[in-house]
Amino acid sequence: MERRAFFKLIGAGAVIAAGGAMTACSSSGGLASPLAPASSTDEGPCVADDPEVSFSSEADVLVVGSGIAGLSAAMAPLEAHRSVMIVDKLELLGGESYSATGVMYVSGSALQKRAGIATTTEQAWDARKQAYADAGIVDLDFAKRLFTTAPEWVDHLVDDYGAQFEDPSDYVKAGASEGMLLPKRGLGDMESVMTPLRDGLSAKGASFSTGLVASAFVVDESGAVCGVRFRDAKSNAVTDVGARVVVVATGGFASSQPLVHANVPSQERIGCYTTASMGEGQLLCAHLGGQLADMNKPAPLTSDLPQAAAWGLFGPVLIVDALGRRFAREDDMNAAADACVADDRGYWWTVFGKGLSSGAQARSIAQVTTKNAKRMVGPFDDVEALAGGLGLPADALKATFDGYGALVDAGKDADFGRTAFLQKIEPPYYALKQFPVRYKTRGGVRTDAEGRLLNAAGSAIANVYACGSVAAGSVEGLATNGAFGLIVGRAVAKALDERDAEK
Repeated sequence: MERRAFFKLIGAGAVIAAGGAMTACSSSGGLASPLAPASSTDEGPCVADDPEVSFSSEADVLVVGSGIAGLSAAMAPLEAHRSVMIVDKLELLGGESYSATGVMYVSGSALQKRAGIATTTEQAWDARKQAYADAGIVDLDFAKRLFTTAPEWVDHLVDDYGAQFEDPSDYVKAGASEGMLLPKRGLGDMESVMTPLRDGLSAKGASFSTGLVASAFVVDESGAVCGVRFRDAKSNAVTDVGARVVVVATGGFASSQPLVHANVPSQERIGCYTTASMGEGQLLCAHLGGQLADMNKPAPLTSDLPQAAAWGLFGPVLIVDALGRRFAREDDMNAAADACVADDRGYWWTVFGKGLSSGAQARSIAQVTTKNAKRMVGPFDDVEALAGGLGLPADALKATFDGYGALVDAGKDADFGRTAFLQKIEPPYYALKQFPVRYKTRGGVRTDAEGRLLNAAGSAIANVYACGSVAAGSVEGLATNGAFGLIVGRAVAKALDERDAEK
């Protein structure tokens, strides 16, 4: 019998067959829940009328997902001269990281030191720790590890892959936080980071495939994962890729209405900014026996124009609701959306003037407002005219401006705690309408400190790692997900070296 006849499929694709036929090879006669572990019977789950496993390509390391976590996980194995294949279900590489705002919470990088910013990672940790705790993150030890690895990750991207970042002194001198980095051209320019990273990985020998959706793990006769079955997103054709190690970096499940309904029903009526975060990685790992954690934690919310949600980090803005009232701090990318949903406000306006439009993020302002001209009102020379443009009573909006001005004069935002750019808005006035959306989920697969997938007993599942938003340990966004990938990539390279040394 040929060796390939011993292979089994375990995953979402192992209970849903092409053409809709479904079967399970256990004697129970029933199908497991989409979030239940795979069957532990001798036969294991299988697919009716599916072709036998036949690897069309093989690699030491197979990375599923090409966002910032997946690409970062590929670095160390390639640098250790391992073969690496990166597969993404989208037609373009980069995942949803490519369209992110670009705000990265990092302290202590060489880039920041060269800009004269002396704050160390340890000094910045207390503030980040509190932010993580406020967000409901429990494993603060791992969160600290990600945060303290982030500057090393940035330095590696710059020194070894040519990633380009904006000089932080450009916005820090204007009053922005010292604990942030942005891509070369500011907000929304992830191309300056992702493209050099992708090209650098390719130059080191990485191979890439797009338009392939992971549908099942492939396991060998010993039960160990040895690859992944993919289906072409357009033709549904099968492609099997063999690998000694699989890294799952497929993102969260914010785009999956069924998973949000099942786990965070309070947010199922909120729109979603992302379209590709469908939870495939969580489902695949759960079928393999991987444990899921924190799936019921509410997702952080933001504006449906995410760059605009970050404007308050880099210049003076004022957010007001449909009645012209200020209702949240402006220097927090989630605060307006969270408060909007909590109090059923529906939408809000971000009011800004020349202090923002002529500042360090002028490119972002122009980009967003040009693409969303129908959401814009202005310019207006005074508050009364602005109120008319917004369809608000002039006295209500003027009272908000006066109240905010009093806080600026006092030097303290006693209402909501804003600290960055607590400055008056100078005319001409503009306003941009925004709606709250979910964009990231908190829960995911449980891993150990090296990113190895854990089962319900807390034991590592051989040959499978996870990083980024697919994992429950993901805490924030771009920088920590990149650091997560770096940690996993190094662990994978070390594990392969140790495995080969034992032969």
